[in-house]
Amino acid sequence: MPSSSTLGKSELTAEFVNPIISSTISVFEMMLGCTPKRTGLSLKQDLIPQHELSAVIGISGRAAGTLVLSLSKSVGIGVLDRMVGITTTEINDEVCDAVCELANMIAGSAKAQLEHLEASISIPNIITGKGHTVHYPSNVSPICIAFDSEIGTFSIEAGFSDR
Repeated sequence: MPSSSTLGKSELTAEFVNPIISSTISVFEMMLGCTPKRTGLSLKQDLIPQHELSAVIGISGRAAGTLVLSLSKSVGIGVLDRMVGITTTEINDEVCDAVCELANMIAGSAKAQLEHLEASISIPNIITGKGHTVHYPSNVSPICIAFDSEIGTFSIEAGFSDR
């Protein structure tokens, strides 16, 4: 396998795909008791996440980038219900905290599978509202990995470049 210093920006993003997919599936199974199924993989054409609730994590180290867990309102509410047994009808602080924790677990698990990149992950930031934008490193084509699960559809969006 080429070193991270010889990987192109698209190749580096592609290198993250399998760890992100496997981490997402394992965290959803363990924390939410549901099994997401990957339904698509595409290059993003814009900076607007698929859904109105995003947990955004910065990645630094030998690779720099952004990882976004993008959920619909109903999936965010389902995450809170399944993680801590609290029901609500709106995106509130508790929903944001639960989604933040879920994204942190996914990023941490993916990071463990990519030790050779010596990655550090930031604390997730939550962005809500339809049509919000998330920026990635310049000259990066982010990917979107779509999933379906018992609690609804969601996506993981990611873009990375080498340092």
